[in-house]
Order: sequence, then C-alpha cells, then structure tokens
Amino acid sequence: MFKPVFPYKGNQLILTSDRVTLHSKSDAIFLFGKQAVSLSSTKTINLDANEGIKLYTPIIELGNNAKKDGGPAVLGNRLNNQLYDLVNGIQSAAVLLNQVSETDIGASMQYIRSAADILYNTAQDSKAIIDNQYILSQIVYVR
Repeated sequence: MFKPVFPYKGNQLILTSDRVTLHSKSDAIFLFGKQAVSLSSTKTINLDANEGIKLYTPIIELGNNAKKDGGPAVLGNRLNNQLYDLVNGIQSAAVLLNQVSETDIGASMQYIRSAADILYNTAQDSKAIIDNQYILSQIVYVR
C-alpha cells in the first residue's frame, strides 16, 4: 500500500472547492501518478460505466490484506462446471442403484459396482480440481 510522505517537499497543486467537476466532451480524462493514484472519500467512491469497468493489474485485493488474511475469489464458471459434473456423477450412480433388486442380488452386484466406479471417479476428478486450485482466482483476493 502506498503511504505518502508528509509534509511534502516539492512542487504540488492543491485545489480546494465545494465541488470539482472534470468533463471531457469528446474523448477521455487521464490521471497518472508515478507511485500512486489515490481516491478517498468519507462516504462512497462510485464508478459508473455503460460498457464495463476494467482493471488491468496482476493482483486485485478487495478488503484490507485480502491476499494475506482472506483468500482467492472463486471463478464462477469453473465452479459451476465442476458442480455440474459432480451432480451428474451422483445422478448416474443413483440411476444404477435404483436398478438394484432385492430378489436378484447377483445381477444387482453389477449395478452396485458400476455405481461405485462412477462415484469413485467423480470424487477423484473433483479432488484433482480442488488440489490444483482450478476454481480459484490467481488475481482476485477477497476478505
């Protein structure tokens, strides 16, 4: 986190008013700072855009010390796909287990074994996804 030095010894511009408006009628407004650009408010900071808000940076922390004290954000599409695969595996095993017959245990063993294989493979796939942190962001951290 950038911590400015006070008192500042150098050229600076200080503008104080009840309201400040910068408006570009046909192009853009650019703010640059060699060490930082800081926005601060006692209430809210609002970012509004009709098409999107883009942040280009290797790390985004939402909350103080989010990377250290919080954790990575979940990648929604990847998590959704993994949950879908997990539920499909459970449903497939349930379909097989519903074919188990109390009167024909010999034939039922095939269904039980197939259901067990599906559940085992589904669990292994899910564990690999979790172990490889495939569903966790490497950029966004939240606290």
